[in-house]
Amino acid sequence: MKISYAPLVILCLGLGACASQIPVATTYPVSYQKKMQAAHHWDVLTEDVANRLHDSLIGSGAQQGRTISLYVQQPRYNSDFSEAFHNLLITHLLERGFSITENSSAGLPLSYDVQVVSHNDRGFIRPVPGLFTGLASSVFVLRGIAHQSSTAAWLLGAVETDIVTGYITDNPDHEIIVTTSVMNGDRYVTRLRDIYYISDNNVGQYIAQGPAPVTTRIVEVVGP
Repeated sequence: MKISYAPLVILCLGLGACASQIPVATTYPVSYQKKMQAAHHWDVLTEDVANRLHDSLIGSGAQQGRTISLYVQQPRYNSDFSEAFHNLLITHLLERGFSITENSSAGLPLSYDVQVVSHNDRGFIRPVPGLFTGLASSVFVLRGIAHQSSTAAWLLGAVETDIVTGYITDNPDHEIIVTTSVMNGDRYVTRLRDIYYISDNNVGQYIAQGPAPVTTRIVEVVGP
């Protein structure tokens, strides 16, 4: 029996065809961004950074096959994410053939910076059909769906979820920008940047921890 998807297509169009009496604000075209919400995702990020550093520094050209020494600097600000990023990155760099040294004068300095960006008035974002469905894929947000060859199969899943969720979803109010740099003297050898959503409940994992509070005790000395 031949299945017709025409009613579903009409239903999708009808959901988004509500007229407005006032001009509707527009935004940039839909783009997809990964979201950090587990320590495994931190490992995925550092692995990706290590791969790109390998491709940039020793993957091709005259540097191919040569061993490059790197001095991975301590994070500028102490946070759970920065500490984990530092340790995971060293491991992945070693696995890819880099020589890692703790002598600052024996290797190219590698530094990274983590910036937390807060948005106070994002409101609700009305995505294209299927966006909410794709968020379930976590780190690889909608990457697989975007390359599906069967439009009908993608549409069926999208319509089912979008109707249940009211076709509206909200994104986190916080993002992080991770910038990784390798220097040679006063010259940038390579520079990478990654932008991710983070859970609003986990912002504290990315913010620098302040010094431990100073506690005082008053000890009364009683003479003989």
